[in-house]
Amino acid sequence: MNSDKINIVACLDKGFVMPTGVMVYSACVNTPNVDIDFHFVIDESVTDEDKKSIDDTIGQFQGKHSFYYNVSDHLLNITKFVCKSGLPLITYYRLFLTEILPNDIEKVLYLDGDCIVRHSLQPLCDIDLSDYAVGSVFDMYDGDIEFYNRLRYAPEKGYFNAGVLLINLDYWRRHDVINDFIDYLNTYPERIMLEDQDVLNVVFQDKKLAIPIKYNFQMNFLNKIPKWYYWKYEEELTKAQKDPVIVHFAGFYKPWDKRIRHPHPFDSTFYKYQDQTIWRGQRVERRKLKTRIINNVGTILRKLRLMPPKESLYKEYPPIDTSENI
Repeated sequence: MNSDKINIVACLDKGFVMPTGVMVYSACVNTPNVDIDFHFVIDESVTDEDKKSIDDTIGQFQGKHSFYYNVSDHLLNITKFVCKSGLPLITYYRLFLTEILPNDIEKVLYLDGDCIVRHSLQPLCDIDLSDYAVGSVFDMYDGDIEFYNRLRYAPEKGYFNAGVLLINLDYWRRHDVINDFIDYLNTYPERIMLEDQDVLNVVFQDKKLAIPIKYNFQMNFLNKIPKWYYWKYEEELTKAQKDPVIVHFAGFYKPWDKRIRHPHPFDSTFYKYQDQTIWRGQRVERRKLKTRIINNVGTILRKLRLMPPKESLYKEYPPIDTSENI
């Protein structure tokens, strides 16, 4: 096996065991001949059975190993956490990686559980961060002035998505950034809307390295109405959408939802890898009963042509991955 071991981190609770397992499988399949240590930061909702399902998935691949870190309560009591976006509390655990992971790990690749890996992660992990805190791709709201007015920093500095991050843990430790995170959370809780992603953007506004878009191709990059500076990234976006390395299903709609309100061209990418795992065909119902009833009534009315058909949020784009071309 390749001696250049990769360390990958994911934070998950019970609700993200399946998506994270599929993400991990895709990473293993597409990064062969490279040792990978997967570090899972979990809470008490993740059971031994859940861990076994992930371990069995990883165990199919030589040189791939898993480690679990059940977050201690004292980390959560350091500051007053608020999740305004509806994300689980587990999202904040990214901020405490220097406290959670072994001190001899100097660099990690953080991946959200709603990502799918399509090519080797080695070139991404080989990027030299030097004196940068993180390597990141801009977020779909990079051009939204409201974000900068809310967080109080200049829009020229940009806003990145934290779902895929190349993290320089050595920098984090040397600069004791955990205190900066906690200070911002405690001082400006009213400014936080997107949890730890907001905090990371404020603290690292001058210490981030832009990495190619293909390493975090967010589903909203195919929106019919873009919210970012499209002209600024048009050429790279066009190239990335044809063959992304990492597809990130950021946002509310997920390909594993039982009801897909807005089918995405890259949903097939998720299904391709899910169908190779123990979670084949698994779908999740996240809607409340009232919402399900309203949705069902709407479906009936559309079939009767008493309501106009739904218009997709996304551009028409042929799927590039299917279960048939494995």
